[in-house]
Amino acid sequence: MAEGGFELPKEELEMNEARAEVVVIGGGARGCSCAYHLAKAGVRVTLVEKDNIASACSGATFALINVSHKDPGHYAALSLESARLFEALEQELGEDLEYRPVGNMSSLVEDENELPGLEQFIRQQNQVPGLKLELLSSEDARKLEPALTPKILAACFCAQDAHINPYKLTVGYARAARRLGATILTRTKVTGIELERNRVRAVVTDRGRIAAESVVVAAGIDMAEIGRMMGLSIPVVPSRGQVITTERTRPLLHRPVGSLRQTEDGTIIIGVTYQFVGPDRRVTYDDMTRNAQRALRLFPPLRNLNVIRVWAGLRPFTVDGLPILGPVARLKGVFLATGHSGITLAQVTGKVISDLVTTGSSPIPIEEYTLERFTTVRYKFAMDAYQRAQAQMGAGA
Repeated sequence: MAEGGFELPKEELEMNEARAEVVVIGGGARGCSCAYHLAKAGVRVTLVEKDNIASACSGATFALINVSHKDPGHYAALSLESARLFEALEQELGEDLEYRPVGNMSSLVEDENELPGLEQFIRQQNQVPGLKLELLSSEDARKLEPALTPKILAACFCAQDAHINPYKLTVGYARAARRLGATILTRTKVTGIELERNRVRAVVTDRGRIAAESVVVAAGIDMAEIGRMMGLSIPVVPSRGQVITTERTRPLLHRPVGSLRQTEDGTIIIGVTYQFVGPDRRVTYDDMTRNAQRALRLFPPLRNLNVIRVWAGLRPFTVDGLPILGPVARLKGVFLATGHSGITLAQVTGKVISDLVTTGSSPIPIEEYTLERFTTVRYKFAMDAYQRAQAQMGAGA
C-alpha cells in the first residue's frame, strides 16, 4: 500500500444519470464503515473520497481500539460497544485485518506523585458497566512486557483494548461494500450539496452531480468545509500527531505500551502528540526528541534501533473532544460522523448510521453526540471562540 492511501480499482460512473439512496462523503475508517453497513442493509450507496481510501487520518494513526481512556462514562460505553463489534469483523469481511485483542498498557508511572491520580482514574473508569482497568505493579507490568524498564513504579492495563492495521481495516470495509453493490469513487471532490426545503436532493462533485435522498458526512478535518455547504457550523479542527517509525526488529512489545506499538512487520511506532496548530503536517525536532527519549527510558533495548521515518497526521477534534454522530435536526437526510478516535468508533459508527438511515432510530444511545448540543448555553463560549477563529483564518486566506 503506497503512502497517500490505497487506491481501489477505478469505478466509472455516468454522472449525468448518477443516483444513490445515500452518498457517504469521506473514505476513512468511519466513512467506509458507514458505506459497508449501509450496503449490508440493502441500501444503494455511493462513497465519495477526494483522494484515496485511508489517505488522511485513517492512514496516519496509532490504530488503537481504545476503550480504557474514554471519558466521560457514556463515551467509554460507546467505545466499549464498538470494541465488541470488532470481535467478529475479520470473519464477516473475509479479510485479515491484523486485529489483535491483546489489551493496552498505559499511563506508566515514573514518579510516585503521579500514582494517586492514576488510582483515581482507574476507579472512575471502572464505574462504567462492563469496563475493567487494572493497576499493575512494576513487577506485574514486566511480566507482561519483559523489555520494560524496572524503573517504572506502576501502570494501567485494560484487556478490552486492542489494535488493528488501519489500512487493512479501511480498505476491508471498502472492498466489502463494493462487493455488496456500493459504488466507491476516489479522486472525486465534493463541491456542493443541493438542498430543497431543508432536505437533501443531491451531492455535487467535480465529476458531476449525484442525486441522493440522504448524505452521510464523514469527512474528517474537512467537516467544517462540507458543513458550510449546507449552512452548518461543525466545530471540528485538526490536531497534529507526530510519530516515529523504527526499522524492523525482533518481537519486543506484546501489546501497545505507553504510546509505543510494534506492528506485524516488526517496526516500532513511537508517538503520540496532540498539537492544535491548524493544517500543519510538519514534523518538529523537539517533539520527536522528547518522544524518543521517553521511549528509550521505558524500553532500553530500543537504543540500538535506527529510525526510518518520522511523520505527522491530522486528526479531527471537536471543541469538546467528543464525537459528532447522528442526524441534523433541521436538515432532512443529513447525518454526521466525525471526531477523534475514528478507528475505535468505526464499527459502532457504521451500525448507528445504518440503523438511522434504514429505521429512523438507533438502539445505541447517541443523544450526547448530535450536532445540536453545540447550540446550548453550555457551549456558547467555545462556539464563539471557534467561529471567530474560523473567520480569522478565512480572512487570512
